[in-house]
Amino acid sequence: MGLTTMNQIRAILITGKIGTGKSTKALTLVKEPMIVFANDIDIDVGSFPMENGIIIEDVHYKPDKQAILFILRNYRGQIVLTSINEKSVPKEIKSMCSIKRAGSYNFLEESIKSIAPNSEKPFSFERDTYSLVRGYLKERDRDLVAKLLVYNKPPDTQIVSWLSENMHPHRLIFVDGVVKRRWSQEYFYQMLAYAHDGGSYDRLNMPKRRKYSVLPKLARRLGVRNPRLLKQLCKDEIVVSQFKKKLNNGECRLLGLGEKRKRKKTDPIRAKQTSLEDYL
Repeated sequence: MGLTTMNQIRAILITGKIGTGKSTKALTLVKEPMIVFANDIDIDVGSFPMENGIIIEDVHYKPDKQAILFILRNYRGQIVLTSINEKSVPKEIKSMCSIKRAGSYNFLEESIKSIAPNSEKPFSFERDTYSLVRGYLKERDRDLVAKLLVYNKPPDTQIVSWLSENMHPHRLIFVDGVVKRRWSQEYFYQMLAYAHDGGSYDRLNMPKRRKYSVLPKLARRLGVRNPRLLKQLCKDEIVVSQFKKKLNNGECRLLGLGEKRKRKKTDPIRAKQTSLEDYL
């Protein structure tokens, strides 16, 4: 194999979720490869045959970027990298690879079915807040909802605020006002699970963030301890002129101070007068 041919071999990045056959596909692209993991690389690429190839697994999880880049720049054989997604791969590594997608065909699930055809589909208890709330509203098996809440332990204030946007608050009054942080955490999640019957397929409403006043922030910047005094102080022309020096136009309009005067090119520039003390 000549030098020109070796330099044309481009690394391949295979992306896909767990069980989509990334590693299986990688093995078909190289023969007798050295398999290493992205977070634990300790190989001498100079002594490894270039006709064998290298597979770097799990580039999405704490990759040793410098070691991977060294392999990509110095190894002349075929290199195949795997990752569960593309965005977790460092840009420097991704730019040196051609990207291939693992098939949607679930190799892991099919292999399990071939061994145990009567087995049930794998079920994960891990949920994010959105999935928990969606399942809480739709699922009629309230025992399952209780198990999911106890397992994931979402923050009580967060889960209640999400649910209050999607169901009548009267259903949450007892759980939120009496049970929360007075009884055990597990009992709170169980009571919360049975506060709704499920079967709701309406559009999920996201909780809205509260708008906070910027007056306390402006008061601290202007040296005013009580934000309520700002409106009264803004009636004094001398104070207003001092405030305008520390605020921008948007903040001046918020306090009703009017627009700041924009400096024109024709305005004279006053030079600082030097005194005898400046030379001492």
